[in-house]
Amino acid sequence: MKRYIAGLACAAMAVMSVPALASTAHAKAADPVAALKSKLVSGHGVTFVDKTKAYAKGQKSMIAADRKGVLQFGSSGVVASDQTGKYRFDKETLKMLEEASESGEGGSGQDENAEFEEFMAKLLKGMTKSERVVRVGKSSYISGGVFGEFVPADKTWVRFPQETLGMVGTATQSVNAAEPTTLKALLAHATTKRAGFYSGKITWGELAKVSPWFRASLSGALAGSTRKTVVNWKLYVGADQLPKRLTTSYTPDKKTTVVYDTVYSGWGAKVSVKAPAAETVAELKDLQFDKPEVPLDILRGGVNSLVGRPTTGASR
Repeated sequence: MKRYIAGLACAAMAVMSVPALASTAHAKAADPVAALKSKLVSGHGVTFVDKTKAYAKGQKSMIAADRKGVLQFGSSGVVASDQTGKYRFDKETLKMLEEASESGEGGSGQDENAEFEEFMAKLLKGMTKSERVVRVGKSSYISGGVFGEFVPADKTWVRFPQETLGMVGTATQSVNAAEPTTLKALLAHATTKRAGFYSGKITWGELAKVSPWFRASLSGALAGSTRKTVVNWKLYVGADQLPKRLTTSYTPDKKTTVVYDTVYSGWGAKVSVKAPAAETVAELKDLQFDKPEVPLDILRGGVNSLVGRPTTGASR
């Protein structure tokens, strides 16, 4: 049952004819990276909305997630973000998760079983709630979701002393076309290029080298065995050459395909992301876990860690 659930968790587009000379001129002028860099003004940014769908062959069940937020720019790229996301479970998956919780696995004694069941009940309850993540500088703040079930009663946020996209962030878009380095890397790997559209492939290892957003989605180091994982991508840009939509997909195993779909809007709008008020923030040591490493284990392992399945160092 645990392997089935974890597999589900891993596993959630005519240009009018113009004279040839004009087409060539357009191709030369098309430069999405330059267009993006022109928008890197402090106190401004972009809005994004994305959806995740994970399909398992031969199975009706599907786990999906959606998320929306804003990215704040500095002169070199994204310097802060504020996003809210939520898992979307179908009825069958919810039933399986509830059964996993009720099974009481994880303890050898009656008391341990009771503690584990209570722990799982909180986790599952949290997974049905929205999670908000604010990233400012090198710190990340999470409210609601799984961690919201374990913060002290007088706090609403928990601070992680590292960049993370949160629990839902392990199951949502990890490729960010609003990052100049990432956009440049994608276009360098483009195998299809035409007015308003690019597509190609890139590996996790290549993304990890250039993308702070990708690294934050892992909440830890990318395992060596997964660095060669191939991501298929399609990028749509507007007449202004700015990203409008990005879809990516990969296959974690032969039976599962995960698809991410992100839409960007409001390029250049004013954006101000600030850290939560200090009095509302708890530290990791204040969370109601029996071991201090549990919060990071959950982030690094994603849903897999909740059902006790070993991971390879990254949940994506």
